[in-house]
Amino acid sequence: MNTVAFACAPLNRNVRPSHMCRERACVPSAQLRPFAGCGTYPPAAPFNAAQPFAVLNTELAPHNLKGKPGFDCSDGKQACQCQSHEHDWGQMQMRPIFLVLFEMLGRRPRKAAGLLGLIAATLALPASFAQTAAPGPRVPNLILSTDVAIGLIDTNGGKSLAPAVFDQNATPLRDKISAPADIDDGLTLAMALNLDAAGQVNLLAVVPTFGNATLPAEMMVAEHIIRTLKNRDDIPLAPGALGPAAQILNPAPTWFDGTTIGIGGPDGSFARACMNPGVQLMQNTLAVHPRTTILAIGPLTDIACLLLHAPGSSLQNIEEIVVLASRLENEPLLLNGKRVNDFNFRLDPVGGALMLAENARHNVPMRFITFALSGQTSQKDTLIGFDANTFPGPAEKTPVAQNSFKWLLAASKAHNALWKGVFGTIEGPFDQYTLAAALRSNLFECGQALAYVQMCPFPAWSPDYPADANGKPTQTPYNAPDNPCVDHGPDASGVFSLIPAQLVVTQDLSMPGSLVRGQTGIDGNLPQLEGLGAQNVMACTAFADDGAPARFSEFLKKWTW
Repeated sequence: MNTVAFACAPLNRNVRPSHMCRERACVPSAQLRPFAGCGTYPPAAPFNAAQPFAVLNTELAPHNLKGKPGFDCSDGKQACQCQSHEHDWGQMQMRPIFLVLFEMLGRRPRKAAGLLGLIAATLALPASFAQTAAPGPRVPNLILSTDVAIGLIDTNGGKSLAPAVFDQNATPLRDKISAPADIDDGLTLAMALNLDAAGQVNLLAVVPTFGNATLPAEMMVAEHIIRTLKNRDDIPLAPGALGPAAQILNPAPTWFDGTTIGIGGPDGSFARACMNPGVQLMQNTLAVHPRTTILAIGPLTDIACLLLHAPGSSLQNIEEIVVLASRLENEPLLLNGKRVNDFNFRLDPVGGALMLAENARHNVPMRFITFALSGQTSQKDTLIGFDANTFPGPAEKTPVAQNSFKWLLAASKAHNALWKGVFGTIEGPFDQYTLAAALRSNLFECGQALAYVQMCPFPAWSPDYPADANGKPTQTPYNAPDNPCVDHGPDASGVFSLIPAQLVVTQDLSMPGSLVRGQTGIDGNLPQLEGLGAQNVMACTAFADDGAPARFSEFLKKWTW
């Protein structure tokens, strides 16, 4: 047995030519099945990352170098020409490597002859020597779960049937407010695609979920950025959740005998109904890609569903879930002096709670980017705002790169104007912190913490909801006096009457406590999840040093276009 070299051929127009072959890029030829002129995806037999493989000159191979389906197979030239480790030379077709060398002889005879000599010397070495050769730097695998909505004017997703305000009789009224959607998810997606094209990440899948906007509109945004702006038909894209795990602003459903329908656990109502194409895509991707990081930059509905349904072997392939959500215990969320909310958790607190509950079963590594960190660069004195005055655009002024940058700037204007009218500045980066945490973790100060869910009293249907002698409510929902939820209380207004719970992390590891704390008068749509304690996570709370904000800014400016 000998270790062989790699030789790569350009694939279709969506794959970088002459890119170094990566492990798991090809599958054994015995696993290929013809289908409409191309091999099928996934392969006929289960993929085994430990199994040696070699696909040489296999016309219409179903995978490109990233292990994803080929999309433009009509030309018959999508050969995946890789040679992997530990194959017997006698069983392998060496023509592609030597063909390359013979072609070089006519152009650069000295270099070709030298390379031939090097290969010959390598073949003479013991197999044990070749197997100890140091591998190249690992390219991180990423999955993006996002409520991407840059450029949209829309209402928040999942709200069409959820009450937004209450009249004097605590009757729910519907929210019909549309506004320019947040831009940070779109900027994060563009960054990830740019980093992928440069070979610095391996973007395996993108799964839009409701949140900043409605899911159908978000799918249009994701397709435009991925397929049109970046011309990347090779990136798998599938829709995630249309709405939250439960209509949290309404009472929980019950059976005819008054028994509440349980929502949590493998046998709960959420597990029975949450599966969707996006969750299935994430599950399939994890099955064949070890050491994959999931960036969770939208509501946590799909992440909870993934942890409920994916087999343990797939969940073991998760290197980390990086979550853009949470607050430090007892700390308010303030932007330029104004109270704000933890949006990604607020949109589906049930999904967030169920995600943590499932983590108790599977112990998947999680890293929370707290507002204490992510909010720093949206403050007036430390702002990193995306506009033409601050961001230089692509270093290489290609038409595709320039067009992408111009579109992102134009799509950001309406939201930046809205944000400036409310907070006095344009919006800074939030979701981009997760990408930096995955690739530049030394920028941030992160440590062990405990995560839990704090309920906010009281929902409007609670028997403890206060009213005067005439039945008129004396407070808005979830804003009881002496509220355990920071920023809530009688003086809170607007959106805080829509927030039944908060996601909290504490760095005090001495007293774990329960996973869900407090009570809402009745155990409504937010289950108590009794018997589960606060979950061990990593929490990023600050920049690592005085120079880290500048390095973070440089990272954003280099790759956001």
